[in-house]
Amino acid sequence: MLAKHISLMTAFLLTASIAAGCAKEAVENEQTNKNTTAPISQPVELTIYSAGGTNNDEFEKNFGSYIKKKFPHVTLKYLSPKDGAGAANLETLITAGINIDLYYESIGTFFSTLPRNKATLDLTDRIKKSKLDLNRFDPTLIEALKQNGNGQIWGLPVTTNSLSLYYNKDIFNKFGVPYLKDGMSWDELYEVANRLNRTDGGKKYVGLAISPSHSTRMNNYSIPFVDPKTGKSTYDNEKWKQLLQPILAPAGDSLYQSKMEDLGNKLPYSSEWLKTQDLAIFGVFSDWQVVSLEPLPFDWDLAAYPTYKDQPGVGSQQYPVYWAIPSFSQNKDQAFEVLNYLVSDEYQLELSKRGSMTVLTNPEIRKAFGESSPNKNKNLEAAYFNKSAPISVKTEYDKNVEKALTDKLPDLALNKIDVNTALRKAKEEADKAIEAAKK
Repeated sequence: MLAKHISLMTAFLLTASIAAGCAKEAVENEQTNKNTTAPISQPVELTIYSAGGTNNDEFEKNFGSYIKKKFPHVTLKYLSPKDGAGAANLETLITAGINIDLYYESIGTFFSTLPRNKATLDLTDRIKKSKLDLNRFDPTLIEALKQNGNGQIWGLPVTTNSLSLYYNKDIFNKFGVPYLKDGMSWDELYEVANRLNRTDGGKKYVGLAISPSHSTRMNNYSIPFVDPKTGKSTYDNEKWKQLLQPILAPAGDSLYQSKMEDLGNKLPYSSEWLKTQDLAIFGVFSDWQVVSLEPLPFDWDLAAYPTYKDQPGVGSQQYPVYWAIPSFSQNKDQAFEVLNYLVSDEYQLELSKRGSMTVLTNPEIRKAFGESSPNKNKNLEAAYFNKSAPISVKTEYDKNVEKALTDKLPDLALNKIDVNTALRKAKEEADKAIEAAKK
């Protein structure tokens, strides 16, 4: 009888222990998913440098005010290239012996600036120790970190962007053309755009312009500018002919070319959409006007970036801004606590409400995109309609290689040069630029 009683008691205690363990694990998992951060308890000054040149007001509004509220013991010292020659670039600051605890830069140059200055710091161990769940992030953002960092994690994405279509509803109404819809293919978009190449009251309207730099950097097929295996430009890849069509196809119309001539042989761009309002559709960053406090003098909306028929549902690549802790930071642990906060659900929700795209996949945070902005009634869901294309490999030569092609786009659009010749010449120039840079 006693043995039976002890057996029952043992079973009860074992069950209670398992239940308690499960409850503890559930709490830990919930905390990990929410990515909570413990406030810094001792006073510390953290120096933050922005390579992109965010001005002081923008930094304070977007980051500084939130960091100070979360960490009252932290004093922030913010530096940017706009502060003058003393902060012209990271190299200048390092040479001057200035400490930097957090450094942020867009993906285009992030992975070349840090190693060039021997400033890389692998955050993998800190991420594991803090139980920061990388599965919360859009997978393309983390994959790009590992791919470009040779398996190491040199930073974390705090902000990001994709491409969407902005369109002027007043122009659509003027010419009786149905509005854009999410899920359109490039061919469907070209068909709509062609109907908007019109003249009215002596004013020339054109249907479509896609930002050349963004559409090539963030192309749907994830083609890089430089082949990481050969170290040469990729302009001999046949896919480039297709990737140039969003820029060249709209220019096949004679009125479009006439408009370009009026603009000094330039492609239509933001001024034609914002100021003169004779561009009906503009492909650019998804948050371009969402965060604007100034209402536009015409009716507009957003639509998802077009997709290719052989890659349905796949939109543009994302273009994140990564934050790193330089290897020479004097306050690495405190800097990581701040970085951990900037990728938390708490901060990312606030960022999303203001009108910036989140780096997380949390559907509630994505749903909040722009809800505190004056443009909350627009089709902001378009920014997340497609699956993001994988981010292409980045190199320190990308800018020179990109320029070799984009310099030729106006002549291509005006039929002054054919696409085969343009790509061949661009490749020759790009490969020479790469070799010169290496020397």
